[in-house]
Amino acid sequence: MACKLRSLFRCRSWRAFSAMLSVSLVFASTRLADAEGAESDPPGVSSPTSEPATPTPDEPLARARAVVAIAEPLFLAGHYAAALAEYSRAYEILDGHPRQYWVLHNLAACNERLFRYDLAVELYEEYLRRAPVTEDDRREVEAILGTLRSLLATLVIETSVPASVWLDDRQLGVSPGKWRVPAGRHIVEVRADHYEAARREVQLNPGHTHVDRFEMQLLYQGPPRGYFWAAVGLTGAATVAGATAGFMALSARAQGRQNADLYQDTQPDAERTRHLALAADIGFGAAVVFGATATVLYFVTDWRRPEDPGARKREPSANRSLSIALAAPAGIGATLRGEF
Repeated sequence: MACKLRSLFRCRSWRAFSAMLSVSLVFASTRLADAEGAESDPPGVSSPTSEPATPTPDEPLARARAVVAIAEPLFLAGHYAAALAEYSRAYEILDGHPRQYWVLHNLAACNERLFRYDLAVELYEEYLRRAPVTEDDRREVEAILGTLRSLLATLVIETSVPASVWLDDRQLGVSPGKWRVPAGRHIVEVRADHYEAARREVQLNPGHTHVDRFEMQLLYQGPPRGYFWAAVGLTGAATVAGATAGFMALSARAQGRQNADLYQDTQPDAERTRHLALAADIGFGAAVVFGATATVLYFVTDWRRPEDPGARKREPSANRSLSIALAAPAGIGATLRGEF
């Protein structure tokens, strides 16, 4: 049944329907010209014979008419994309004008010839909403709409994170969402910042709904932020440990000098002082290393990287603990303990 409808539509579009579109385009441009002349010389207003009235043409309408005159030959020659660009210019020129809806018919016809049936349906529907009921082509447009709607399918896209949805070479919108699109074989692509783009080929049948879900994969853009904060914490811990050992070494040295003055200096006290000084050097050296590491991590970490939405929060019972102990002989030292 779908093939039969498509075949009937092509036959009508190529013969009678093509002639109808061409006539409607010429009719639209003629109405633009007539309207310009009608508005420049309003009926029922007479001017004095001694001083002829100066016409005041509708400039937006005149400019739109000039653009439509460029678009018509392009459409008739089959250059529908170029004609669409010119008709879009005319539509923008007539922004706020009561006769802007005339150009909607031409925009819809161009999109129809470009096989963008969903856009053509939207434009034809907008034309019917804005056109007066006295327009003599409303029945023809309604017939065209009935045919075009039978060529559409419904595409539903779901993604693990909000992403822009592309159908072939044009963007449909942001997921999750539902769109009416032309039936047939298409390439669906979803894109999101910091995530790998995913694309899939789909077959859309007329009158049916196709649902697709994409699981977005997070791109690797540097180490996680936790590494930087771990390096900062280790830098602080090593600095505190080195400062503590250094203070204790200085105190032991001063005590040793006092004992030497009293002839009470012993070898164990001297060894303890050397060990404390060595522990202070190790602590300060580790602080320098960890500080340099934190500096490098600061520049290579992607601070704009979003948190992984698939990561589950750890339960309190699953917390991990970290203990760092710097000890010197004779049982003197410092311990740092934390959980993450």
